[in-house]
Amino acid sequence: FVLQPALAKTGPPHSGALMTNMVKPLSILLHSTAWLTMVIGVIMAFRVRDPLFDFLWSTNWGTMIWLGFLFAVVGYAIGTSGSLSSMKVLNIGRSLAGQPPSAEQAADIGALQKRAMLLTKIAALLVVAAVVTMALAQHV
Repeated sequence: FVLQPALAKTGPPHSGALMTNMVKPLSILLHSTAWLTMVIGVIMAFRVRDPLFDFLWSTNWGTMIWLGFLFAVVGYAIGTSGSLSSMKVLNIGRSLAGQPPSAEQAADIGALQKRAMLLTKIAALLVVAAVVTMALAQHV
């Protein structure tokens, strides 16, 4: 929502270099925090006193928690797909080695960038939905 429009304004000479240096560290950060959050959530579910997890299926609180977890996992999967599209754009950019892209490569880059932007926005909305759903669980 913020970074992509700013990169689009800088233009191809600068956005490629910025993305090359930012995608890998951001991917590592986002993947590690997503996995850490999901693993800790599962550990917390195991620490609840009911060993059969009946509370997840028989209470409104449990329904909200597993629904939020489902939103988070689906958001992670969609975000990973968007990340793969961004990596394809970077690979095309590396193969160009400073040369201007052909018409076919430019079309591929544009399509992959649009796909990556759409998927990451959907993933972000799903993660927000997961947080809101889990936060509201205590009030239902």
